[in-house]
Amino acid sequence: MLPKIKTFLYDAIKHIVEENGTIRYRLLHSVDFSLYIYWLIRALFISLIFIDPEKFPLYRYDYASLYFWNHRNILNKFFMIIGILLVLIGLLGIRTFFFNHVDTLSFQIFYDCIVYNMDQYYKSRDTDENIAMKLSQRFEDYQQQFALNHRLLSIIIPRLFNHWFRIRVWIDSWLQLDRVDRNLFENRNKMRLFPNANRKSRTHVLLFVLIIDFCNHILHIFILLVIIVGGIVIIPQFLKFELVKNSPIMKFIIMIEVILFTHNTILLLQCSMLLSGTIMATYYVYHNELIHLNQNFIMISKKNSQHCCHGDRKKSITMNDLKNLGSIYRQHNILSYYQLYTDKDAWSKALYYYALVSIPINVTTICELILEDMPTQTQLVFIVITIIHAFTGLIPFIKLAIVSSDSHRIKNHIPAIQLQLKYRHYLRMKLKYDDLYERLMFGRKIAFTFGHLGIITFRGLFEAFLAYFVSFFLIMGLYMKENIHSN
Repeated sequence: MLPKIKTFLYDAIKHIVEENGTIRYRLLHSVDFSLYIYWLIRALFISLIFIDPEKFPLYRYDYASLYFWNHRNILNKFFMIIGILLVLIGLLGIRTFFFNHVDTLSFQIFYDCIVYNMDQYYKSRDTDENIAMKLSQRFEDYQQQFALNHRLLSIIIPRLFNHWFRIRVWIDSWLQLDRVDRNLFENRNKMRLFPNANRKSRTHVLLFVLIIDFCNHILHIFILLVIIVGGIVIIPQFLKFELVKNSPIMKFIIMIEVILFTHNTILLLQCSMLLSGTIMATYYVYHNELIHLNQNFIMISKKNSQHCCHGDRKKSITMNDLKNLGSIYRQHNILSYYQLYTDKDAWSKALYYYALVSIPINVTTICELILEDMPTQTQLVFIVITIIHAFTGLIPFIKLAIVSSDSHRIKNHIPAIQLQLKYRHYLRMKLKYDDLYERLMFGRKIAFTFGHLGIITFRGLFEAFLAYFVSFFLIMGLYMKENIHSN
């Protein structure tokens, strides 16, 4: 478990990349892994009572097994399946983020987007006097513009609009990077792996990291409060059991296991935050960079198609446009390489196992909510698990599908530019875009993958959605048969 929760995403990636291989790092995450192995064995141990309670009467000797057996109408074997799968996801998260080679491109991209870009932002920060001057000038500009457009309203209720202008100035000052020296930030303190990233890409990543770290901080506190409330409700029930009442050793074991449960729950939450946070941070760079390249390509195509329509050969593609086309081609190839290599390097297998485990978790949780008559507190716990699981799983996958779509959007405009590259001195550029067009149309899809399950595109997600429905009705049928059999 990582203790720095106030700036969790930034500190986590910094810790993983910079401290990997140290004795403290290996010891910390070896303990994390061992504790999850312990909880996997513990969950499998408890689940034996649901297989054959007469052959495995563990509720006579173990307080946790007794608690599950007394509440077996809710904490049934399907609930145990959810618990075991959550433990497996925790093990997968630890393996993916803390026991992987950080000198690979995948982790270097995370470090560049989340840590290095943030460090360059603070290095490029402007002086307090200049920041105050920029904010004051922006406030005056908004006031003057509003007074020109809405003269009467600016006279009647000026104070109300001044408050609105201050909020707008605060928001726009972040979006427009008023707090940094733009020239220093854009031209000297560039990103290492994305040196051509535009200001919009870097600003969106900065804002995302700042906002998600604030949300992660709140979520950590919320989960701790949920665990405390749950402990206040459940622990007194443990202490009422006969095998615990007169045994100081059992009471000590309960205290230790409550601490371990808190640790493992927060670590599971942190792994899910790392998964969604790293994917979303890289999404903003990929998406904005590809959008910028596509817009420049379309602008060159439209400008020169107008000249061709008027038959003006002298105003054909200029050397500057040719240089920009070459730059777009190179940057598109680099971004495509980053996606394909990082997918093969780290993400394909991780997302494959994540999909195999997470779909049954979501389906089983929904079946529990639909079919079981639960107390309100238990329903809230299940709803929180479902929402966090859906948020950390579905939204990042949709973002990856958007990146794949952005990577292939340029192919719709390549034929138009090829018609304009019809002279001999354009031959090399024409051949380059012929090659790019063929790769985008008939080559390997530029997208992340679920391993052998498929590629993460909108079509791939739709197929996964159909598979989800099949799994839902299959597990629902098994669940209803089990309820009929138990009744």
